[in-house]
Amino acid sequence: MEESSKEVVESPKFKLGRHFRSRFVSGLFVLIPLAVTLFVLKVVLSTLESAAMPFVRPLLKTAPQSVLVVMAIVFMVTVIYLIGQIASHIVGQRVIRWGEALLLRLPLIKSVYTTSKQVVEIFSTNSATAFKAVVMVTFPHPDSMAVGFVTGTMLDPTGNVLYRVFVPTTPNPTSGFLVILPLKQINFTDIPVEEGIRMIVSGGMLAPLQYKVVSAPVSVNP
Repeated sequence: MEESSKEVVESPKFKLGRHFRSRFVSGLFVLIPLAVTLFVLKVVLSTLESAAMPFVRPLLKTAPQSVLVVMAIVFMVTVIYLIGQIASHIVGQRVIRWGEALLLRLPLIKSVYTTSKQVVEIFSTNSATAFKAVVMVTFPHPDSMAVGFVTGTMLDPTGNVLYRVFVPTTPNPTSGFLVILPLKQINFTDIPVEEGIRMIVSGGMLAPLQYKVVSAPVSVNP
């Protein structure tokens, strides 16, 4: 029986099948992220086109459909740019705050808008730079470790340095826990902040295979 099994394992047909499965899975791992990216891009472009087409079509009645699509996308990109310009000025910021206050009065829209805005803010440059380092802390009980982000330091009544660590929930990082810990209870890692955020959002599927414990960065020391 053992010799028979060995012959099956070492047969050219088995090796060919194993080789094909391995390469097929590797090809899927390459194509799936690309397919998802193209799908998201298609959805975004289709949304921009649909939103702008009612404004562009009356102006270019005799233009081919391909030209209308391109002009619709250009129109929406221009509108988004102008909104960004308005949002960068004080008057524009006041108008946006007034509009947000109006949206937050509507029950269903309030929850959707608030969640969407929080997710966008998590990935914005300002929020990412607010995280000083990715750390591992003992949380929520002594036998487990949690991924956290150092947001700064503070002093206790005796003058000892404490670290403010935000431990986000997964896969929704817009909520979490703020824990205040001394240095001896924190393991600083060499994981970049961007990779730490991806790890949280993906539920750990996009995580480094290994990390190193490093000393606390000087930037977070008082």
